[in-house]
Amino acid sequence: MRWKIVYPSQRAPRMPWMTDHIPPGRHVFDLIPADYAHDRSRPRTSARQWLDYLRHAWRGWRAAARDPRQPVGIVTAFPQLPVFLGLFNRLTGGRRPILCWSFNLGRAYGGWRARLARAGLAGVGRLVVHSRREVESYAALLGLPRERFVFLPFSVRPLAPSLPEEEEAPFVLAMGTARRDYATLLRALARLGLPGVIVAGPHALEGLELPAHVALRSHLSLEECHALAQRARVNVVPVDNDSTASGQVTIVETMMLGRAVVATRGIGSEDYVADGETGLLVPPRDEAALAAAILRLWEDAALRRRLGEAARAHALAHFTFEASAAPLAAELDRLARGEW
Repeated sequence: MRWKIVYPSQRAPRMPWMTDHIPPGRHVFDLIPADYAHDRSRPRTSARQWLDYLRHAWRGWRAAARDPRQPVGIVTAFPQLPVFLGLFNRLTGGRRPILCWSFNLGRAYGGWRARLARAGLAGVGRLVVHSRREVESYAALLGLPRERFVFLPFSVRPLAPSLPEEEEAPFVLAMGTARRDYATLLRALARLGLPGVIVAGPHALEGLELPAHVALRSHLSLEECHALAQRARVNVVPVDNDSTASGQVTIVETMMLGRAVVATRGIGSEDYVADGETGLLVPPRDEAALAAAILRLWEDAALRRRLGEAARAHALAHFTFEASAAPLAAELDRLARGEW
């Protein structure tokens, strides 16, 4: 079957993705590139950004409708694009297959956002989430059948470690903006007196005072982030989010780079980190437990090495584009058969 890819992060005519690993002939993919910048770190979607998503969704929908090689489905991602594509599907009375990869609301909205989401997503055949608990929570929140949601692990292209740990000036690193619990992290670092670096949008630390031994860095390239993750003695992903998943991107990429991670135990980490085997998990908002886990890794190079090696092996086996291709193809097969 032929599919149009309407993905906000893909702006070039050709970009590597998991569809490259689906056997030729089974499904064919055409990219409808984005002509705008998709910023995942923003605290909320602005009116201008909603307009960008609407235009992109319309271009994808029109390309699918006008393609003479019918039937044509659509593969999209994140919450905004599938909302509009689902609305188009419902308004035209069609049953065009639509799959949304990496569906995540970020937070449980109410009001007009919730009404818009429910109306649009009712027209989407499959919503892929990256944590098991989101299947039940989103089905209940959006009033959609549980069968519309499927858990598949988050995946990235394989990353190869290339840099050693910083030895002369070691530091603790935390990266990411979405629903991060930097308040608890800062208290833990203050208790330990350890140097830290936080890579995030400034709004993620709004109202917080950074101690002198913690630096904030923003607007770094992906390559710079990967370099910092490798140079850090300890990587931390502190999250304050009980209802939706956050932090998987940072967790998976850190694991892929062969580094041990300390993460908040919760909906976004429990499907990725095995406590004591591929990383360390700590309870939410527990300053003492977070400080103890950081110190444990800080003082034990052998433990860092053992957890990092196990994390990389696990990530390469389960969290790559190639590993996700087969289950993605299976979901596309079901939609092509009208199973939604």
